[in-house]
Amino acid sequence: MSQVTLVKRQFGHRARLALSPAGVLKTDDQAHAARTMWNLLHAWWQMMPKEERTLGHADAAIRQAREDIGFLAVLPAQAAQAVLKTYFRAWKNCWEGRADAPNFKGRIRTVMSVDVPQGR
Repeated sequence: MSQVTLVKRQFGHRARLALSPAGVLKTDDQAHAARTMWNLLHAWWQMMPKEERTLGHADAAIRQAREDIGFLAVLPAQAAQAVLKTYFRAWKNCWEGRADAPNFKGRIRTVMSVDVPQGR
């Protein structure tokens, strides 16, 4: 007799918001800033020597970028940290053989979304 193993699967939930036109513009700007943050983080990661690719150094680079680059300031600090967490998780998945290496995110082929940590 064989035993059946049940695997619990978690599915994300995407909430669709009914925003005002001003809210749509603000959220749109944040989503573009998050994609840009990913691309800047990816360029930084490729440029840095392996021994300096740490979460601490990446966090410092993100904080500095949010101060120096005006349009990144629209991205809340928690959302910027979520981008870093997601990017680092993508590399871990690559190293563990579950996924390809992270790439730059293009404007057309990327789904616009903003992670809201308080919503979890």
